[in-house]
Amino acid sequence: MPHLLIIGGSDAGVSAALRAREVNPACDVTVVVADGYPNYSICGLPFWLSGEIAGWRDLAHRKAEDIAGQGIHLLLEHTAQAINPTGKAVTVVDGAGQSRQIPYDRLVIGTGAVPAHPPIEGLEQPGVFFLRTMADGFALHDDLAARSPASAVVVGAGYIGLEMDDPAYRPGVW
Repeated sequence: MPHLLIIGGSDAGVSAALRAREVNPACDVTVVVADGYPNYSICGLPFWLSGEIAGWRDLAHRKAEDIAGQGIHLLLEHTAQAINPTGKAVTVVDGAGQSRQIPYDRLVIGTGAVPAHPPIEGLEQPGVFFLRTMADGFALHDDLAARSPASAVVVGAGYIGLEMDDPAYRPGVW
């Protein structure tokens, strides 16, 4: 049985996994997910933070149980550390720091982007947030709830930055 290994558990990775199982139900599919939130709408974070979406769980396109129910193995809280294309294996590390090799016949890398950290002094200060992951969203949500700031500055004009800056999507937030 062929083994498809996918690095990345957001839309691209999970879509590839579901399609592979649809095309070849005998295919063994494993998805390596860096956090515990596969197939969440990261671009939906501004809508949750504004209150337009009531709960963060509503950002899930599919629940982990639904994905697993399709015969897809999810390795949550695992990160890929190295790819050995000659040996057809990927080294992954789990949240406890344990490393192991996962063999594959085919490999898909659907990890998405990494935010650019501009050379601006003060990025490490309290009240400064990057917004790309669910953990980032939780941290910002907690800070907004604790401090109720009257204003904010958004640096970045990607989808998330533009949505965070749209007054229509942040009623009562700041």
